[in-house]
Amino acid sequence: MKDRELVLRVQQGQKEYLNQIAEKYYDDIYYFCCYQTGSRDDAYDLAQDTFLRFIRYVENYKYQNLKGYLLTIAMNLCRNYMRCKAQAQSCMTAEEPAGALPIKEASFLDKASAEDSLLLCDALRTLPQFQREAVLLHHFYGYKNREIARMTGASCAAVKSRVSQGISKLQKILNKEDFYGL
Repeated sequence: MKDRELVLRVQQGQKEYLNQIAEKYYDDIYYFCCYQTGSRDDAYDLAQDTFLRFIRYVENYKYQNLKGYLLTIAMNLCRNYMRCKAQAQSCMTAEEPAGALPIKEASFLDKASAEDSLLLCDALRTLPQFQREAVLLHHFYGYKNREIARMTGASCAAVKSRVSQGISKLQKILNKEDFYGL
């Protein structure tokens, strides 16, 4: 069943179709949150919050790209999470270790070894959030600059620049680590 039909049925009160939407897009949302936060536990919570927020506002859904809409919700939740985390860390003296990120299946990361994938995840976390979002949405999820601009509220030129600069920074970081998996 197509996304539009699933959402239409949910909007008509057939809430059982929410499970199909969640099953279809949960992994993408979860991994996006993992790459944004660096924490499996926090990514799990943020992915759950993404779907809860979608459920709460499903009656107002008017977009044509459901996956993009869910990723936009996740992106905003991750931004809020990172903002709150930064404020909390400024009050603390010790920082908790982030732990290893899961590797998304069926992506270009499959070509790299687990060690190389962890290096890539660490390198992604060093990028500024706006560049990390653009790189993830463009290269991991295949969105075009125009779509990313709509999702993030930035101009197409800004998105193009963010992707380009983010990739350039990643290449420099990964070359320092002698990473050749990309």
